[in-house]
Amino acid sequence: MKLLIGIACVTFGLGLFILCYLLNFDMIIYQILGLFLLITSLAIIHLGFKFIFDYRNYNRLVKQGLKVKAQVIDIKRTLLGVNNLPDYVVEVFYTHPDSKKIYYTEFEYSGDVNTNDMLKKGNEVDILIDPQDPKNIFYSNII
Repeated sequence: MKLLIGIACVTFGLGLFILCYLLNFDMIIYQILGLFLLITSLAIIHLGFKFIFDYRNYNRLVKQGLKVKAQVIDIKRTLLGVNNLPDYVVEVFYTHPDSKKIYYTEFEYSGDVNTNDMLKKGNEVDILIDPQDPKNIFYSNII
């Protein structure tokens, strides 16, 4: 879904950019409209590329990530747990299997932690860590 949203944003942004190019800039109102369309199109294109790179990073992490056990340190409720935004931020620490270095990091969790028996302080959870950036982790109760 993120890939499709990213492609749609880039396409729409390029369409706005082309529309900005086709405006007649003789009048001040068209200059203001052109500047607004240019800024909007660049912002939408940036958002689209962000979605595309997030999708690629997620797929790479699922395919090449290292599965390790992490200890739950703290669970914090977010202020904006609405719609697609996460409800909780879970702080964990884990030992990297290759370097034996301890990393403290966090992941976002959407759902109710009271119904999930695994997400309690002191429990161990399975996470996927990025081999290129060990602070980048992915948690899913499916893995």
